[in-house]
Amino acid sequence: MLESISQRQLWIIFFVLGGLVAWVMVQVELPMLLGWNPAWDQKISDYRLLLHVHATAGSVALFAAPLQLLPFRRVRRLHRPIGYAYLLAICIGAPTAIWIALDHLSGSERWMTCAQAVCWLYATLVAVAAIMQRKVDLHRLWIMRSYALTYTFILSRLAVDVLHFHPSPAVGGNSGFILLSSLAVLVLADLVSMKKRGWSLA
Repeated sequence: MLESISQRQLWIIFFVLGGLVAWVMVQVELPMLLGWNPAWDQKISDYRLLLHVHATAGSVALFAAPLQLLPFRRVRRLHRPIGYAYLLAICIGAPTAIWIALDHLSGSERWMTCAQAVCWLYATLVAVAAIMQRKVDLHRLWIMRSYALTYTFILSRLAVDVLHFHPSPAVGGNSGFILLSSLAVLVLADLVSMKKRGWSLA
């Protein structure tokens, strides 16, 4: 999928992204799911089950997409089933994110979260539509955008819950962070896609 990236570079990317995922899972997700964090339990008490459904779907999407990049033949044979799992995960994860945002968030953060979830689902469905029309390059571009938005789940948890970074109201607070992180990963996804095609900004 990313033919212009060497095997060594690909494994470095997997190592870095996987390390961040493991860090967030150990520090935030496992304590939340297992009830080890009283503060989290109190915060999510009104929507615990819904959040667990959303987190499970997001985790499936988070781990399914990188498998599509592995060069091994056995993994390539599973490309379509893994793709279906990724699609199903986002079709669950995005609506539950909107549900949680509308019922349990407030102000601009509510609408920014909804917008991010809609973009996440839209990018995924465009990727599916593209491959159904056998437009492989377009499919790759949009699936990269979709996974970039999937990964904002890790970035937000890492910044807010692990590193305890609280964006200033001057830059929009949590809403500003959602917007900036989403834009950043989308730009990065497009740059990777451009590299894959041999495009240049020069």
